[in-house]
Amino acid sequence: MDLSFNQDQELIKNSVEKFITEAYDAETRRKIISSNKGYNEEIWQQFCELGWLALPFKEEDGGFGGDLIDLKIIMKSFGNGLVVEPYMSTVVLSGSVLSFCPNSNIRSQLIKDIIEGNIQVAFAFSEVNSRFNTSDVSTRAEYKDKEWVLNGYKSVVFGAGQADYILVSARTSSDRFDKNGISIFCVKTDTKGLEIQDFQTVDGFRAGEVVLNNVKISEENLISVKDEADKVISNAILKSLIAVNAEASGIMEKMYEMTLEYIKTRKQFGVAIGKFQVIQHRAVEMLILSDEMESLSSMSALKGYGSNEGIKSTISAKINIGLGGRKLGQEAIQLHGGMGVTEEMEIGQYFKRLTMLDTFLGNSDYYLDIYSKLE
Repeated sequence: MDLSFNQDQELIKNSVEKFITEAYDAETRRKIISSNKGYNEEIWQQFCELGWLALPFKEEDGGFGGDLIDLKIIMKSFGNGLVVEPYMSTVVLSGSVLSFCPNSNIRSQLIKDIIEGNIQVAFAFSEVNSRFNTSDVSTRAEYKDKEWVLNGYKSVVFGAGQADYILVSARTSSDRFDKNGISIFCVKTDTKGLEIQDFQTVDGFRAGEVVLNNVKISEENLISVKDEADKVISNAILKSLIAVNAEASGIMEKMYEMTLEYIKTRKQFGVAIGKFQVIQHRAVEMLILSDEMESLSSMSALKGYGSNEGIKSTISAKINIGLGGRKLGQEAIQLHGGMGVTEEMEIGQYFKRLTMLDTFLGNSDYYLDIYSKLE
């Protein structure tokens, strides 16, 4: 199997790596994390100018029609550079939801505004007791007097506090656990009755709790087919998992490189600890784990999510974040000693993000259960 990049993909890879090297150091990241918005608007506009916001969208929607390999290249580099801008929540997750919804004026305008860097969008699908099950929806939407009225509570909505619009999954028919009867609505964040409690996650990103209390929106704000959003959501999740796998691969690669550099320079008894054989064995194991994640990530991007084989590849890579990723992260922290868990050491920041990616959209236990049921 040929895993080499074509000319366009090499250009994407080089542009992202150049940006991270020249404009996204650890100090810049710390300032962004500590800011009120949690992202830098100037950097976001650079993403727009470089075409990264348009890349995953289809050409008929105004994008560049990039494939999953293109997305993998960007996300792996973002993981390598620990980029905290809300690319995952706005472009990948919310953008995928919009892409899979039927064409409409609101959908088209949202995609256009995302591509132009004018708005942030978050997808609110998780609920307090849903435990990663996107079909477990208690939030309800009722049609009254030619408008929709939404009531419910969405938990851990990534990018909610930064968003201009929230895409909300709500039940328009059927019972709580039914796959049928779910619809997706677009709600502007300043709509009356919508409350967002913003908070910072352990990895420095942002999420929020979203409360919908008699939120009234016009009928055109239903952006999915009524009662038939389950397939849209599942496809958006699978596409996002491919991006998650790529980001984790970049993080694991960087953690290995940082640890290798550290054991070459850290001395005990006048000797670099990297010269001790037991340390060398552990470093080799980290390299193997990093390469395994890269292989699984590449396979998930190549196979996609349109077939049973592709779904298996995607889920396998996601499971490995919680298995191989956790093992590599723990080794990296331990080999750095006590300093590995301090705020000053970058290795700890990478480990936090890797740990968060294990649970993002479902942890390894959840996907192991799903994988066991696939034919």
